[in-house]
Amino acid sequence: ITEEYLRFAKLPKPVMARQDLNEILADLIHFLGAELSAARVQVRRELAASLPPVLADEGQLRAAFLNLLRNSREAMADKGGEVFVATRVTDDGSVEASVRDTGGGIASGDLPRIFDPFFSTKERGTGLGLAFTHQVVQEHGGAIRCESEVGRGTTFFVLLPAASEERSSAPAPSAAAESA
Repeated sequence: ITEEYLRFAKLPKPVMARQDLNEILADLIHFLGAELSAARVQVRRELAASLPPVLADEGQLRAAFLNLLRNSREAMADKGGEVFVATRVTDDGSVEASVRDTGGGIASGDLPRIFDPFFSTKERGTGLGLAFTHQVVQEHGGAIRCESEVGRGTTFFVLLPAASEERSSAPAPSAAAESA
């Protein structure tokens, strides 16, 4: 609990670089393969083929999506189920990733509080996982929302700005380099 609290409280400033969100998600799904399989959770992917890169701190983004995927697994701990991971480009050019599970869902009364630090519906939860994920997404200029229905499952939508071309181009040469 202390480690999770300190990780949440002292989130380092993100080191931004162009990242392929599809690659990050595919790597996480592979990394969690044995864990998901042991929990009888099947993963379905629908990753957009022409997804633009996002400007992100790879480690922080991985940690945020790892939390969402593990939460999905835990939501289906008793019976197994399916997790659907999808990416798409929105109408305004942003990148959206969704993680949907067929777990027990979240009660409507709890939904407004799920991103609050220390709020948890889990017996052994710290209430920091979704607060951390929310903080990471906000630090990346994005937004996260949740839709859930008890008995039907939960979907988290993460919206991130696409990396602009100006930010992705090589830095301009310095004056000293130009005069050399």
